[in-house]
Amino acid sequence: MKRRRRVLLWLSYVIVFSATVVFLFPVAWLVLSSFKPPSEILEISLPTQPTLTNYANVIGTFPVGRYLRNSVLVALSSTLLSLLLGSLAAYGFTRYRFHGRRFLLLATLLMRMLPAIAIGIPLFILFSRIRMTNTFAGLIVAHAAVQLPLVIWIMQGFLEDIPVELAEAGMVDGCNRLSVLYHIILPLATPGLAVAAIFAFLISWNDFGLSLILISTPDLLTMPVGMSNMNLMYGVRWDNLSAAAVMYIVPTIALALLLQRYIVRGLTMGAVKG
Repeated sequence: MKRRRRVLLWLSYVIVFSATVVFLFPVAWLVLSSFKPPSEILEISLPTQPTLTNYANVIGTFPVGRYLRNSVLVALSSTLLSLLLGSLAAYGFTRYRFHGRRFLLLATLLMRMLPAIAIGIPLFILFSRIRMTNTFAGLIVAHAAVQLPLVIWIMQGFLEDIPVELAEAGMVDGCNRLSVLYHIILPLATPGLAVAAIFAFLISWNDFGLSLILISTPDLLTMPVGMSNMNLMYGVRWDNLSAAAVMYIVPTIALALLLQRYIVRGLTMGAVKG
């Protein structure tokens, strides 16, 4: 029996190690490519002459700083907006029993399954009429609308596990419903908020279709759309694109490290219940 457990343990280590290599190899290759000269860019090897020229070329030729600033502004704003509205909606779903509740939850799930690009043209027509195209406000609202169903479903699962008696005790002590939500419920659901925040941020950060449809002003382009404009007439400069891509993934890695403790707690919450 011990031998079987040992074999299974080593097998699990091999599987985890293999999966880690598969997932990290493209990232490692990307980082190494960003330090390679053009003559070595397609070689799977360490750079023989590491250089920062690619980063200097990207920063000097393209407004990467502006692209990153725009992406951070849109992603953070849309994430905060979706967390605010999604938490309120999830709290309503978990604390109120009303006719059509299950249908609305199912409709929310169906909206999450709908590809964001499928609503791009209707959103463009609507935002054109209300003059919200080529504005950060319009893009933030569009991204928040795409993030909202996922945030509602994540927060609904966490808020359901919080006893109703805590909210009732807070109201007995003189709090209104919003105060109970802000001072009691949401602090207990911090892991859920962290999980919802990271996924919502990634949805906005990686969006290309809606950003391309709703934004055409060069000064308002986000990083994915800006990187698509880095191709040259006679080919793709993979060295420059690699440097830009490394700069693009740094904020997401920083956010994941910042919220790591809450994300792990949120993803494992309920694992020991039985």
